[in-house]
Order: sequence, then C-alpha cells, then structure tokens
Amino acid sequence: MSTQSADEMVRRLAGLLEWHGLGIGTLTPRPRGGRLHGEDAAAVAELLDGLAASDDGLPAGRSPDSLLFGNGCFAIGRYAEALVVFEALAEANPGSFAVHFNQGVTSLRRRRPQDAARAFTNALGIDGDYAPAYYQRGNARDDMGDADGALDDYAAAVRLDPTYLQAYYNRGIVLTNLGRYQDAVSAFDEALALNPDISNAYLNRGVAQEELGDAAAAIADFDRALQCNPDNADARFNKARACYRLGRYREAIVDYTAAIELRPDDVEAINNRGLAYDAVGQYRDAVSDYDRALELRPDFAEVLSNRGAAQETLGNFDEALSDYLAAQAALPEFAAPYYNAARIYADRGDIEQCAQQLVEAVRLQPALYAEAESDETLGWVLDLTRMRDSRQSS
Repeated sequence: MSTQSADEMVRRLAGLLEWHGLGIGTLTPRPRGGRLHGEDAAAVAELLDGLAASDDGLPAGRSPDSLLFGNGCFAIGRYAEALVVFEALAEANPGSFAVHFNQGVTSLRRRRPQDAARAFTNALGIDGDYAPAYYQRGNARDDMGDADGALDDYAAAVRLDPTYLQAYYNRGIVLTNLGRYQDAVSAFDEALALNPDISNAYLNRGVAQEELGDAAAAIADFDRALQCNPDNADARFNKARACYRLGRYREAIVDYTAAIELRPDDVEAINNRGLAYDAVGQYRDAVSDYDRALELRPDFAEVLSNRGAAQETLGNFDEALSDYLAAQAALPEFAAPYYNAARIYADRGDIEQCAQQLVEAVRLQPALYAEAESDETLGWVLDLTRMRDSRQSS
C-alpha cells in the first residue's frame, strides 16, 4: 500500500470524525457513551483496518504514531484497542494533553475509573483550565465512590465554564445520592436555566423535591418531565408513586398504567398499581396485577404478601395463607406475612400456629407487638400466650 493511499485514509478518517464532532485531537465524547453505527461505523472500521495493514505495529500499540487511529477506534466502540494506543502514546509523549485526556475518557468507557482519574489528573497537570477534564474526572471519581471529589471537580468545571450544563446536572445527581436534596434542587435549577427542555432534569429535581416533603412541587416537576418527553417511564412511575402517597389513588392507577405500557415488564410498577387498585377496593384487579408481577418474578415476597392480603379481603383465606407462607419462604426477614398469617391461624382457632407466627413477626418488627395487642383477633392470643408462659415459669 502506498504512502499516498495511507495519507488518503487518514484524511478520510479525520473527515468522518470531524463531521460527527468526535475530534481528531482531544476527543469530544458523545452523550451517554454513544458510538457511531451503521454505514459511518462501517466506513471508520474499514479505514482503521486499512491503516493497521499499513503499519503492523499500530493496532498492537507497539509503535503507534497516530492519535487519530485511537480516536477512530473509540468512535466505533473498539475501546480496548483505543486504550492500547493511547497508553503507548502517553508513554512515548507524556507531555501531550490530548493523549492523557483521551486515555481517561476511554478508561471510563472500559469501566476503569481509577485509571481514568489518573489520566485526567495528568491532563490537568498540562492544562488546568480545560473544563471537560474536570467534568470527566468528576465522573471517574463518582464511579469510584468519591462523591466529595466528584463535586469538587464539577464545581471546577462550572467555574471555568458557567454554561457547562452536564456538570450542573451530574452535580445534582451526586447531591441527591448524598441526601443533600436542597442543594440538588439548586443544581437542577442551574441546568434547567441553561436548557429548560431536559426531561430527566425535571424528573430528578422532582425526586429531590419529594424527599424534601414537597409533593406538589414534585408532581409538577414530573408533569414537566412528561411534557418534555411523554415516553419518560421513570417520570410516569414517580408521579404515580407521589399521587399514591397523597391518597390520589385513581390518578396513581392512570400513571402506573401509562408506565406499564412503556415498560411492560416493570414488576415494581405492576405491583404498585395493584396496591392502588387495592386502595380503591378493586381487589380482583389488584390480584390480577399481583398475578402478572409474580409471573415475571415468582419469588417477589412483597407481591406474594400483597396478593395474600387482597385474597384475604375477598374471603379466599386458603389462597391468602398460601401466599403468606410463600412470602416467608422467599424472604424470611419480612415481618408482614408472619403477622398476617398469624391472624388467619387465630381466626381458625389454631393458637399454636398463630403464636409461632406472631412471635416471629414481633421478633422481626417489635412495633407489631402493640398493634397485635390492640387487634381484636390477636389480642386474646397474646393473653393466652402470656398466661402459658407465666405458668411455665412459676
């Protein structure tokens, strides 16, 4: 292959990377790690293969002399190959900002956050005024569990670039995870001031608002999220949950139904809609939802317990008891099915089984003892148990 044909391949590869905004020097990663697909990806792959054939050392990283080659590998998701090239280039040219930055971005794609953080730190030692390097190191630190370090880096990014929307957004996510909900709201406010059409920014601000106890503001944010993206299933789910907590069960059913249409296998949404049906007295609809949830996850203890409660309300006591016992087997540390089974055994006059179930329920959740004492069915079982224990100890 002639030098001219290799040069032509380099020009074509550079043109493709520039056209898609990925960069021929310092990478500009696409949001959410997106890579090229289809004809463009095939064209990049063909050019990379041609360049590799013109230099046997290039793909193995033994003597790479082209940052562009590594960028091309990155563009189509060949991250392991890109990383080999960038690492070799970093050793050969430690003063190159672009090499260290690209090595960091690729390490993130390879889920090697510690390597990524080191690479970005090397890059910042060469150019400490590049906001994306702080932003990306913040992402690496977040992946490492270093929330404070991530927040420091996101703050540095927005100091250098006050319009760095993604840094504000990610800062909001980290603050939410830390339980600093008011600060999270402020971070999402900043992001939305820059772009008022980000569905997930409203969604996550709504989550923080709900944690702050402002359900009305949370629901308003979930509605705004859905205005921006009607197919945002998380916004549907969170709005439904907020409505349920406010006792707006009919609205919750509508939004859970919409969430399930978007994600038919969402077991949590199906179970929660069952609870909403339960709350409005539509017990057969509730059981239908619990059945559907259990088809997807047969050992979901909460759903088994919920179905047992609905069956009990319908007068199907054998089915209810079977569900409570199955819930216990699925999750032995779950108190509710022991308590509910105790009530059924008490109604049947099976004092021994009732007492065993009740003891286990109270062991797991001591507050249930007071509830049992005030329960017409269980109170007399406690009295009998105390009398028996007193006789045995005397």
